[in-house]
Amino acid sequence: MNHRTRQLVRRIISHVWGPTGSILLHLLVVFLLFKLVVGEPPRKIEEFTITYLPVVPPPPDAFDPPDNKPWDDLPPTPVDMPVQPDVPSSEPPPDFKADDWMARGPQELAGPPILDDVRSSAILPVGYIQRTTAGRMNGIASYAGGGYSEPSVVKALEWLKKNQAPDGSWGPNKPAMTGLGLLTFLAHGETLSSDAYGETVGRAVRFLMTQQNEAGQFHSTDGQAAPYVHAIATYAVSEAYGMMRVPQLRPVMEKAVGVIVTGQQPGGGWDYRYAKAGRRDTSVAGWQIQALKAARIAGAETPGLAEALERASADLLAVRDPETGRFYYTDRTSHKTDSITAIASLCLQLLGRGRSGAVDSAFRAMGQAACDWEKPGEWPMYAWYYLTQTHFHEGGMAWSRWNGQFSKTLVRHQNEDGSWTSPAGVRGGAGSEAHLGPVYSTTLAALSLQVYYRVLPTYKQVAAEPVTQAAKNDIGVEIL
Repeated sequence: MNHRTRQLVRRIISHVWGPTGSILLHLLVVFLLFKLVVGEPPRKIEEFTITYLPVVPPPPDAFDPPDNKPWDDLPPTPVDMPVQPDVPSSEPPPDFKADDWMARGPQELAGPPILDDVRSSAILPVGYIQRTTAGRMNGIASYAGGGYSEPSVVKALEWLKKNQAPDGSWGPNKPAMTGLGLLTFLAHGETLSSDAYGETVGRAVRFLMTQQNEAGQFHSTDGQAAPYVHAIATYAVSEAYGMMRVPQLRPVMEKAVGVIVTGQQPGGGWDYRYAKAGRRDTSVAGWQIQALKAARIAGAETPGLAEALERASADLLAVRDPETGRFYYTDRTSHKTDSITAIASLCLQLLGRGRSGAVDSAFRAMGQAACDWEKPGEWPMYAWYYLTQTHFHEGGMAWSRWNGQFSKTLVRHQNEDGSWTSPAGVRGGAGSEAHLGPVYSTTLAALSLQVYYRVLPTYKQVAAEPVTQAAKNDIGVEIL
């Protein structure tokens, strides 16, 4: 290439590269600045919620009695019973009289807190979605007997509504009985927004809020029974907050949980008067664990809550009889009945140990447990309350066997007015349970019949789905 040609090439390159090079250089600078400022994009973190499958509407014949579960002797009451108008009853509440701890009245507090006319959302948080109308229908359609037990539940709710005292309580021992009454309405998905039972729920919530002292404990004049009373009321308040999100309920719940956490023994158990002098009690522990679990699901942030639940497992396993699979009432010198074994089994299920060898052997031990109204045994309504829940969580043949007898037995022996009377005092069993009054028997029976939708069974298949923006304010669902 001669000199003239080289000059021509240099001029061409100079003219072309000038604007092009400037553009390329600027693009390179912009790219480097973008990488410097933005950097590597963060990894996307998926949020999930757990829902049970399937949730499908029941077929038109869902409530027809199955061929292998005869209900011929039961009245053909439809599931959708008409609800009476929400008119306050002119009849005074029954005057319960008893000589045991449940009959003793609570200490009244002045100045009931006001809910400020808060109306809870008609849409339940995801953790309680099975208690909606659709969820209840799906639940009772999924199990034999559910359709025929639902009218009994509605009759019980109507009886409780009619017999609620003007101050919002039920008695005797108002904090405990009001807690059981409120739990029964909440289990049916009733909140402050409910047309039929909203006022009933609101009065019960207000009453419980007045019964908590400055230390966080719900009042009981009988110190020995205080842990029962306190835990039942805490259980109810926790579910109420979880379902309705009334702001005033959160501090009430968390202070109440603090009492249970503080009252726990170093070994993980609980006793009468929240004593820590060696004795522990499986029956007392049952209500404490149910209350703590409900509070945790509702989002309580009381310090020590998670640790208390973990210690509770150790306490229960320490009183297990490895030879029989049963659990002791207090220590290895005490009795180990079906009811006590059911309490321990339910608690272990709630604590995430439902598939443990301890629970498996407990169900083998409870294989002959029966819901027999003619031979009720001691504290039958109490025993059936726990036996029903733990069998439901177990599923399989254990649940099928129990489900085939308990719902029919309870439905057949409901009083005409919608209440129940414990068979303990009239069929030769221990009479103490019958002395607790109809609120006690009615709520435990109704809560047992609501098992089809009251709780999420731990044995069912679950599916993980991304959380939608609309659901991000909902509480998380803890699946065990």
